[in-house]
Amino acid sequence: MGTVAPERVGAPTRGRRRAPSQPNRWHRPVGLLVGVAFAAAAVWAQTFAYTRDDRGGPLTWTGGVGDEVRASRVWVQARAVHAAKTIEAPGLGGKTAIAKTTGIFLVVDLAAQATREPQKIVSLEILTADGKRYTSTDRVPETQTIKQFFVQPGWWATGPAVFELPVSELAGARIVVSSVRGFIVEPSLPEVEIDLGLDEAGAARLVSEAKDVYSLGNKK
Repeated sequence: MGTVAPERVGAPTRGRRRAPSQPNRWHRPVGLLVGVAFAAAAVWAQTFAYTRDDRGGPLTWTGGVGDEVRASRVWVQARAVHAAKTIEAPGLGGKTAIAKTTGIFLVVDLAAQATREPQKIVSLEILTADGKRYTSTDRVPETQTIKQFFVQPGWWATGPAVFELPVSELAGARIVVSSVRGFIVEPSLPEVEIDLGLDEAGAARLVSEAKDVYSLGNKK
C-alpha cells in the first residue's frame, strides 16, 4: 500500500483550502516492496514451521526386506526374517545360555555399513501395525547381535537383531534401527525403518515354521 507524506503543520489560512500533498513517487514502490517482503516471510514461516514434537522426532528412511536403505549416517539391509520358540547363545565361561518365551522370538538378520564415519548401532525396535514398540530382547547377550559392532564405512557388518513379542503383533511389523557416532545418544537420531513384509498370512506361515531352537553365534 502506498504511503502519503504528511502535510507540514503551519498557521491556518483563511478563505482557501490547501490542496493535500501528493505522495512521494519513491515511497509507493518502497511500500509495495516492504509489503511483498512481509508476505514472503509469512509464507516462508508457514512452510517451515514445525512443532516441538517435529523437532524432537527422528528423520526416517524406509524400505523393505532385501533393500539397502541408505540413511544419512548408516546403510541398513534386512536380509532375512526368522521365528523361534527358543534362543540358544554362547554364555559366560563357555556355557550355553538358553532363552524361552511364551510368545515368539523374532530374529532379523541385519547388515549395516556406515556412510562416512564409524557408527554404533544403539537402538533396535519392532514397530507394530498398531503403533506399539518392542525393544530388542535383553535375554540375548548384545555380543551375539549386531549391536556389538561399530560399523565402518566401506564394508558390511552383519549380525542378528532378536525380539520377543506376542504372536498377534507380527503382522505388519517393521524393524527400526538407529545409530550414533560415539557412545553419547543424541536427540532426533536418524533412523532406518524396514517393513518386514508380514501380512496376516505371512505371519501365520512364519510362526508355523518357527524353529524349536535357534542358535546364535559370533557373526561378522
